[in-house]
Amino acid sequence: MDDFIVTVFMNDDDKPSELMTFGNSPEEVIDNMVQIEAVRILCHIKRVKDSEIWDFDEELEPYRKLRRMILKKNGGIKLRLAMQEDS
Repeated sequence: MDDFIVTVFMNDDDKPSELMTFGNSPEEVIDNMVQIEAVRILCHIKRVKDSEIWDFDEELEPYRKLRRMILKKNGGIKLRLAMQEDS
């Protein structure tokens, strides 16, 4: 497991913040940030051990919505989809 520093915008802040997190991959770090509701935008991820940087620059709410659709059930993963008519 590696240490990562992520640059994010929290809620309605207009200045970025840096958070320390841990993970086995950048994808795991992204998922960690998605689970923190106060994080609005993920700017980039920096792995501490080698300073490798991944630029992300995305709002996280769409990823939260997608994550909520994925339900764990009996050790498996089930994707719940719903169709909606345009009004």
